[in-house]
Amino acid sequence: MSLSEQRGLKVRDKLLAGAMRVFAWTVLLFVLTPLIVISAMAFTSGEFLVFPPEGFSLRWFGELTNWVGAIKNSVLVAIPAALIATTIGGTAAYSLDRYDYKFGKLLATAATVPIMLPPVIIGVMFMAFFISIDNAGNIWNLVIAHSIFLTPFPFILISQGLAELNQSYEEAARNLGASQIFTVRTITFPLIRANVIAGFLFAFILSLNEYIIAWLLSGFSIQTVPIQIFTSLRYSYSPTIAVISLLFIIVTFAALSVADYLAGGIWE
Repeated sequence: MSLSEQRGLKVRDKLLAGAMRVFAWTVLLFVLTPLIVISAMAFTSGEFLVFPPEGFSLRWFGELTNWVGAIKNSVLVAIPAALIATTIGGTAAYSLDRYDYKFGKLLATAATVPIMLPPVIIGVMFMAFFISIDNAGNIWNLVIAHSIFLTPFPFILISQGLAELNQSYEEAARNLGASQIFTVRTITFPLIRANVIAGFLFAFILSLNEYIIAWLLSGFSIQTVPIQIFTSLRYSYSPTIAVISLLFIIVTFAALSVADYLAGGIWE
């Protein structure tokens, strides 16, 4: 290859790398623009959601007191739902990783089915079930539905951790007389703790932001934050919606950053 051809290849590679960077930043800007817009509207001094904001004010942050009940309900649903989803997902991941099942791959696929189905199908299914047993409008209905719907996320993350785990540590503990439960508690869990926590955080954040299932199962008696947002949009475009949206954006980014860090780089 001649010197001119080598230079041509280097120039082409640089142009291609530059184009890819521009494309990546364009995509990032496209994704972040709606978040930036709604965040800016949280500081407006006007009476409605408009962009650009009509002046600067923190007055709408004081309106969050009207959302305390919805925030409380969202958290009361998200925490137990995430705990149940992580427990079920973790147990399934461990069982499928450590034991040879005849239809192991089919069972692993079945464990991820809830995220492949539209939330409205999951919601209608649970709504019909709870109505049939005369138990509609119960906050625990949301917990159960969310935990089942979100189980695949802890399952996938914990399965990833188990696949990367060196089983010789567990074998050594068992050879020294440790029971299986003791080995899981003292060896396995500490080694995959990051994946377990990351799975819990994913389930927690997704439960906080889930609307369709919550709306179908709330029975008009339970207000979560997403339900109250959509209800408020029917009657007004108060900047308080932008404030609560900004709060959720911050919580979501923080939790996903922690999950990514603990799992060793989910996005890599």
